[in-house]
Amino acid sequence: MRRLLAVATLAFAAASFSGCFNVDKPTCSYACSDTTPKCPDDYECRTDGYCHLTGTTEACMFSDASVPIDMSMPAPADLTPPND
Repeated sequence: MRRLLAVATLAFAAASFSGCFNVDKPTCSYACSDTTPKCPDDYECRTDGYCHLTGTTEACMFSDASVPIDMSMPAPADLTPPND
């Protein structure tokens, strides 16, 4: 009886999860790869260097974010270590 109850519970759980799971596909959030395939399924590589969901026309709002900003600053000349 326990085995039957366990099997029925697992079958119900599997049926519940398989019917409700829906992956959210963003319009664009992947950079195009250098190798094939360049983009995941249902996406296409466009001239801005990002994979866009096929059939969409929106632009990627973060296309400039792929270039890191150099926040480093050169040390001033008067901060040289003393010669001991």
